[in-house]
Amino acid sequence: MRVNARLDDSYEDKFAYLQEATHLCVSDIVRESVDRYYEAVKAEQASKRHSLDALVGAFEGRPDTPDDLSTNYKKYVAEAIDAKYPRHGDR
Repeated sequence: MRVNARLDDSYEDKFAYLQEATHLCVSDIVRESVDRYYEAVKAEQASKRHSLDALVGAFEGRPDTPDDLSTNYKKYVAEAIDAKYPRHGDR
């Protein structure tokens, strides 16, 4: 695949630094960057899925299944979200 991108001037210095530090060409830096970003996004999605799977997995008869899950599922989803994304100083 061929990629053509327009970047701000600030990226020129970043690419120059990366080329000097790693001795890689721009194409290799872009490949490495995409690989690292891909892995980061995959890990983030897996983490989100794991939280939801734990909640959905409650329907599989796990011993930690709340008895009131079917009626209070919104509460449990909210708790899972709050645990993953704590608020920075409630307003």
